[in-house]
Amino acid sequence: MTIAYLLMAIAFVIIGALIGSALSMLPGLHVYNVIGFFLLFYFTASFVLDPMLMVLMLIGMLVSYAFVFTIPSIYFSAPDDSTMFVLMPSLRYLKEGRGHEAVVLIATGALTGLFAIVLVVPLFMGPLSIVWDIVSTHLHWIIGAVIAYMLLSEFPKDFGRHKNPLHGLKEGWKTIMAGYLTFFLSSILGIITFSKTIVPANHAFQSLMAPLIGLFATSSIILNLISKYEIPEQNIPKSIDSTPKELLHGAVAGSSGGLFAAFLPAVTAGVGGYMASHGFAQKGDKSFLVSMGASRVVYYVGAIALFFLPVLHLRRGALAMGINLFFTPESVQQFYLVDMGIAIAGIYAFFVVIYASKFLAKRIYKINPKVLNLIVLGIVVMLVYFMTSWQGLIIMSVATAIGLIPVLFNSRRSHCLAVILVPIWLNMSGIALGGLFGLW
Repeated sequence: MTIAYLLMAIAFVIIGALIGSALSMLPGLHVYNVIGFFLLFYFTASFVLDPMLMVLMLIGMLVSYAFVFTIPSIYFSAPDDSTMFVLMPSLRYLKEGRGHEAVVLIATGALTGLFAIVLVVPLFMGPLSIVWDIVSTHLHWIIGAVIAYMLLSEFPKDFGRHKNPLHGLKEGWKTIMAGYLTFFLSSILGIITFSKTIVPANHAFQSLMAPLIGLFATSSIILNLISKYEIPEQNIPKSIDSTPKELLHGAVAGSSGGLFAAFLPAVTAGVGGYMASHGFAQKGDKSFLVSMGASRVVYYVGAIALFFLPVLHLRRGALAMGINLFFTPESVQQFYLVDMGIAIAGIYAFFVVIYASKFLAKRIYKINPKVLNLIVLGIVVMLVYFMTSWQGLIIMSVATAIGLIPVLFNSRRSHCLAVILVPIWLNMSGIALGGLFGLW
């Protein structure tokens, strides 16, 4: 590898990070939706660009998204499937004038997750390969166990003491049944989405966009519109009052959960981080926010690192599957080139998050939250229409109605992830339910 090629590789990583960080500021837009269009462009003009340079640009986009999407998740309350778990603590921080503090904690966790990928993963190539050889034939029941854990996590609910025991029983079961209804309806939506192309055929690679935005983003935006709250003036502290123990605990838990999610199909960063927080007996908002930042980065970026890992080449995540259509990793040198690109893009994205948060924190309280959420809702609707046409808007509306159930009945929003988990689990288990809905 020549110095000129190395410099060109760094340039393409930075170009991808610039594009990804700019697009990640748009609420509701997932980087995978944009990467799909970049892949289509590359397939029509592949003779122009070296495939490895294209790979590095896409990695730069993905890494910056894993960091920068924290901004719209917190300040605009438009989460995706991997940030919904962090929404309530961060929203509380925002209402207390501590939105920037929440961003810094998540970004710190993300940076520790990045170091875990760049420094730790190369040292454990052999053990990771052994672990994969052990679990690869058991994925169906492992994912089934994850689903069972999610359902059981709805218990117990503490509603305090009631004079009338039947009233307390009713209140307790109301949220539990709302959670299970959310899980059931999300499962049906997922089975339909995975089995039949509802959006126009030329946009079939965007088929998950509308349901995911409806379940997580627009449902949160609508909740903000019907709620009465104001965004106070935000404080920008010079330092974060968090102990090294809290940071380390959150980083280890989040990185473990993110790696678990990166290994398994259908399991996302939110679920992995949430399970890890229970496994590590995690307490406190600060440790939780750090862990979610670490889990998100390890989940997204770890999947591409595992794909390039010489002893594994594990295809996890839409980016690895997309890259595999035109490029196959062949050498350790390529892995370390990708490792370098991940580090450069991550450090750049970390500073983008910090400075963007400071910029918004100084101004966000001046904006009427109702107006802000209406603008965000308009952006989300236009994105869905542009990428999936009117069919996507219908799917998004149905998904939004499902996503509002846990919000209104105080059940876990994690049940919405059944839209991905259940159809993939059924497929891996050899169970076909599409025929019940007339999908084939």
